[in-house]
Amino acid sequence: MRKILALSIAIVIGMALFISCGGGGSKSAKLVGNAENGKDVYDRVCIACHMTGVAGAAALDNKERWEENAAMGMKALHLAVINGVPDGKYGVMAERGSCTDCSDQDLYDAIVYMLGEANVTAGE
Repeated sequence: MRKILALSIAIVIGMALFISCGGGGSKSAKLVGNAENGKDVYDRVCIACHMTGVAGAAALDNKERWEENAAMGMKALHLAVINGVPDGKYGVMAERGSCTDCSDQDLYDAIVYMLGEANVTAGE
């Protein structure tokens, strides 16, 4: 269990460093969240795990878990959703949340929606 926790922390730190060094891809434009689109994406895809916390997902009404996610900052959280979380602290998440037709913007919007529903705000 300690190894999994240490690995999870290392992944989060590594993602934060990767993003801060400009390794997040060639996109330089800051994404702006659209909670209405985020709700549509949530209702279509994310609800399967995030409604009740399947596979260790943060349930939509679990404010404590969303605060923990938000502490990563939006860039790192968004990157974690895009890349998936194979060995997370609480469970796993497939790459892109298993949404093969979701754009990066759709995923960002879904995060914005879920954070809003949990009444949590994430920094950059």
